[in-house]
Amino acid sequence: MPRQPARTVTRSLRFTAAEWAIVEAKLAQRDFSATARALLLGAEIPEPRLKVRREIIRRRMTEAEAKTVQQLAWIGNNLNQIAKATNQGSGVVPVLGALISLEREARRIANAG
Repeated sequence: MPRQPARTVTRSLRFTAAEWAIVEAKLAQRDFSATARALLLGAEIPEPRLKVRREIIRRRMTEAEAKTVQQLAWIGNNLNQIAKATNQGSGVVPVLGALISLEREARRIANAG
């Protein structure tokens, strides 16, 4: 399947709350952008899709869980930096030191939860 070109042109629409309620009902769980694009270009309107799961997860997260996720993201970022340093030949000792530091932080987060 050929890759679609990047969509670089953005346009916005403004609705009143009442207008948006009507539009949302007509969308019936379809993606707004994909549906509008299909209507304007004469293409087939896409099938309804479920909402993106990450939206559901974010709404249900407590403040403590959100903080933990952020800390884990920082650890993931550090791991990427360590992998990059390793691939560039920075040496084993700095990499091992960084990994030990990350392990300590991960254990601290796990024990705090």
